[in-house]
Amino acid sequence: MVLTDINFMKNNKLIFLLFFVINSVFSQEKLNTKFPVDSIKTTNDSSMNKANNKNKWSIQVGAGVSNGTSPYTEKYFTSTNNELFNGFILNCYTVGASYKFSQIIGIKMDVAFDRFTNKAETKSNPFEVAQYRSSVQAVFNFNSFIKSANDVSRFNVLLHGGIHLAILQPITSNYNKKYRTGDNYGGIVFGISPILRISRKTSIFVDISSFNNYGQNLTWNGKSSAASNNSAGHMYSGTLGLSFALNNN
Repeated sequence: MVLTDINFMKNNKLIFLLFFVINSVFSQEKLNTKFPVDSIKTTNDSSMNKANNKNKWSIQVGAGVSNGTSPYTEKYFTSTNNELFNGFILNCYTVGASYKFSQIIGIKMDVAFDRFTNKAETKSNPFEVAQYRSSVQAVFNFNSFIKSANDVSRFNVLLHGGIHLAILQPITSNYNKKYRTGDNYGGIVFGISPILRISRKTSIFVDISSFNNYGQNLTWNGKSSAASNNSAGHMYSGTLGLSFALNNN
């Protein structure tokens, strides 16, 4: 019960921090604008579209949940029954940058950290591992298939896919008193990311991604994978974050 309360408090603090950042950025942009209120109201859609078309570079920061679904050694696991996204315990953090070639296609690069461990309320043997990963992905704006390429909407649905590299590092625990050599592997990633622009240069996004790993010789609990696994693994992630346009338009 104490552990659950602590996790709940940590999650609330991060959520409050996220909303504080959104409010601060939105307020700052209002203060920095050089146009009077009446002038802003009369800005036509064409001018807004041209400004957004010039916002090529952006950076993203996010946090959320991730979970390695397979493989695991017998008597080791993370998930519990009837829990969506593994109970929404934050264990995934990402930082990335993206570049738009046009309103239809772009590219994104990111680095991320994941922490996988057993839950106290489950019957899994104790374990703790850390994963460090990076990816390069193509990004497609799904809106371009149903709207004009020149139509810039506040809400967009982005589809992305590409390759990723990762290191899985077991951490000292009850079953392994010493740090072990990490496992290096790569794979493919694809996902979907709805994004909503909340101000001229700031957007909020939700990202759901699936990762297929090849050459993964360790299980998600940090032990050698069985020969029948064929050195493959899978995980998913769900993150909530902010995107900031870098161009001064």
